[in-house]
Amino acid sequence: MKRFLQAVKHTPMLLALIFIGLVFFPIAIIAPPESVSNPIVTAVGIDKVDDEYEVTLLTFLSYPNQSYSESYQAYTCTGKTLSDALTKAGLQIGKSISLFHVHTAVVSEKLLQEDITPSLDYLIRVASLPQSCVLLATNVGTKEFIEFIKELDSQSDINLEELSFYNSNYVTWEDSTINAFMQSYYSPTRSIMMSYFPIVEGDIDGISLSQASQSSGGGGGGSANGGGGGSSGGGSSGSSSGDSESSQSKKELINDGSELIVKDGKKVDIISSDFLRGVNWFNSHTIGSILTLDDITDENFTHSQLIFRVNKKHIQQFLEYENGTPVYNASIKLYVSLIEVDGDKNDRSKKFESSYISPQIREKVEEFVKKDVQMVLEKLVKDKTDILEIYSKFYSKKRAETKKFVKTLDHVDDFLGKVAFKFTVTVLPN
Repeated sequence: MKRFLQAVKHTPMLLALIFIGLVFFPIAIIAPPESVSNPIVTAVGIDKVDDEYEVTLLTFLSYPNQSYSESYQAYTCTGKTLSDALTKAGLQIGKSISLFHVHTAVVSEKLLQEDITPSLDYLIRVASLPQSCVLLATNVGTKEFIEFIKELDSQSDINLEELSFYNSNYVTWEDSTINAFMQSYYSPTRSIMMSYFPIVEGDIDGISLSQASQSSGGGGGGSANGGGGGSSGGGSSGSSSGDSESSQSKKELINDGSELIVKDGKKVDIISSDFLRGVNWFNSHTIGSILTLDDITDENFTHSQLIFRVNKKHIQQFLEYENGTPVYNASIKLYVSLIEVDGDKNDRSKKFESSYISPQIREKVEEFVKKDVQMVLEKLVKDKTDILEIYSKFYSKKRAETKKFVKTLDHVDDFLGKVAFKFTVTVLPN
């Protein structure tokens, strides 16, 4: 003991740690868990119903159960403002609403008809919503969407946050968080692509729920302003009604690579996976793209369909001004491999190396890429949505010339339409 006291005497840091432990350890032991006073909200949906905000909270219920399964409930409240809706949600749940644990924020297409940034700004500054949480949009009301996700998460290992992060890491290579959205909103281009997950009816190879869950999920049970959802009609009759509805219609979550283009916090358009592929020709990180070439005829194939995969991509960008005009010159090198052949049986019977490529194929791929790029540029210029941040790149590399050139324009949004684009595409086997 004497040695210990001597060590403490000569080690002020150890003395400070002992003091902190003596002060705070008893408090930590007797303090009630956070879930007693605050619900654990994992997802929040923001929508507009008439002239009121509708907020849906997906909440984790922390109580012991024999199956060791997680239990979630959705609560929905409306109010003239977001703060009003969240206050009502707290009254319904009986706990103070905090959004510290939210990992997904969902907005509806309807809400995106107006600037959603003030709503996000309130959630970040006042309600302490993490800026790292995923932001996505859907075509239905967020209440319906979160109810769907609640049932999906309880049925399978598919998680909405993981789907979004997969897209941002392997499909778009664009950050899909609220932080990225806010940074883009206050940037000169004010444009961004947002993750889009529609829910549609029909059997179209989406992510669907089983009929049993669809019939039972209709009651909701956790709609705060509904007082328990659709259970008022009686248990047996409500179940049979749900079964008949689920047999007639099937709802599925679609993740097909579609994205929303958002500018000034508002929806501009929905882009398809084909358009997204064209955008990604400007991005060296997006690999694994599939190129389908139809009607290929060369020394080895006759009117065959060949499918190539892009295994590697190298892009060089050269920004300059020629006679006062901004010129964007890009050199794109694609390293591709042949992965599938669909054609005459004689062609299919032959064995071809994955590195097979002929002059005719090179020309076809180059035309394919240039056509994609041209489609993207025409649309972005027309909509004045510089999601490629061409202006920011010129401003960073050629600041003086860019400032001078912008003064000749009516608005900085016109810059993209004045840029001369030049592309060189080289296709190599891999």
